[in-house]
Amino acid sequence: MLISLVLLGGGWWFSRSDKNFRMIFCDVGQGDAALIISGNFQMMIDAGPENRKVLSCLEDNLPFNDSLLELVLITHWDTDHAGGLRDILKYYKIEKLFSGVKPSTDFEQISYTGNLDEGDIVKYGLMNFEILSVRGIEGKGMDAENGNSMAGVLSYKDYKFLMMGDVPKEVEQRLVWRNLVESLKVKSLKVILKVSHHGSETGTSEELLDAVKPHTAVISVGKGNMFGHPTQAVLERLTKRGIRILRTDETGEIEFLLD
Repeated sequence: MLISLVLLGGGWWFSRSDKNFRMIFCDVGQGDAALIISGNFQMMIDAGPENRKVLSCLEDNLPFNDSLLELVLITHWDTDHAGGLRDILKYYKIEKLFSGVKPSTDFEQISYTGNLDEGDIVKYGLMNFEILSVRGIEGKGMDAENGNSMAGVLSYKDYKFLMMGDVPKEVEQRLVWRNLVESLKVKSLKVILKVSHHGSETGTSEELLDAVKPHTAVISVGKGNMFGHPTQAVLERLTKRGIRILRTDETGEIEFLLD
């Protein structure tokens, strides 16, 4: 399925700065939220926890009179990825809300558009987001919740952002074995990895790193968190491969501004 998002009607205009593509990893503490801006199109991948920090990210990066998010994708419904939806909906309208699975009962009052599946593509202009994995592990419990996290590649020109949600090594290895990350192996591409599960030992496998060879790894993580994220093992895997590491607990908001 290809979902093309077309803005219709009058009044749309683009200044020089509007033509740039912005990928912003919000500083939401121990959680995930990324804001993508392309012209007047605004999209989020995850919304962080319910601590209002995602609102600071939106306020800092969106025009004060713009209260519409055209698209929100939730990788999975853990509260550190989806809890911030409640904060967002107090001040913004979400036009379309997708995930890989229906919302849990905690979010049953939220207006939900539908499910995305492996191979689906969300496209707007030069940007597209291809779903690589959803519902990767059968069963119940935390392992299944994380295993069923949506993983995908957001592409803009020769940049590829590999968004891994909270998926564990088992799912990462499956992506490699099934050649679903084959498109990232082109030498001219600039691959940025959003590290799985805030740098937990459960993800960021040797197989994935060796297959996609990212030049930058972004870790969305809370300062002094109780889980010990990011783990030393993950940091060592990245460092020994010469991968630049950017962390929201150290630098705050992380932005990629592309022409």
